[in-house]
Amino acid sequence: MTVLTQSFKADNLFVGRYTFYDGSDFETDCVRYNVPGHGNLKIGSFCSIAANVQFMMGASNHSMNSFSTYAFGVVNSDWGQRLGMTKADMPVKGDTVIGNDVWIGRGAVIMPGVHIGDGAVIGAYSLVTKDVAPYTIVGGNPAHVIRTRFDETMVAFLERFQWWQLSDELLPLVIPYVSDVNQERALMGLRRFAREHQLAS
Repeated sequence: MTVLTQSFKADNLFVGRYTFYDGSDFETDCVRYNVPGHGNLKIGSFCSIAANVQFMMGASNHSMNSFSTYAFGVVNSDWGQRLGMTKADMPVKGDTVIGNDVWIGRGAVIMPGVHIGDGAVIGAYSLVTKDVAPYTIVGGNPAHVIRTRFDETMVAFLERFQWWQLSDELLPLVIPYVSDVNQERALMGLRRFAREHQLAS
């Protein structure tokens, strides 16, 4: 297991605090078709990324509006010059954004431009082609909603509270609450903490 830090070779990869990857070289193992100018990969804090997860970056796209999807300008520079095409001409889907406290299961594939909300869970070997709402569990190929983790009121509270933004000094005080499987007791603890520290609740 490797806790990721902002020490990537590519300048379009960003990661928050304490996010970990079940491997040793996240950039080599997990980031595919990364070409400058084709979108960023932004991963929040406290995410859990299993082995063999693949983030497909912007240059993995092929044009589907032309008669051929083949990347002529990428494979052969002579063809590219003749067509006036380069890697920069490939379709761009925008940034891929992973929220905070997201769990991505083994072998999942995240397509370019997808936004995954805070607290979401991505099932193992899923193909994620569309945005995933906060605190939603998805799985399958293509990934579909299995269920939401909590009701709307609880999700709204957690999105306001944003425990992952707490300082390292305050964080240990809420870990017992966010780790508690007794949701009623955990919610009471978080609300009490919010009152004591004048936080949104």
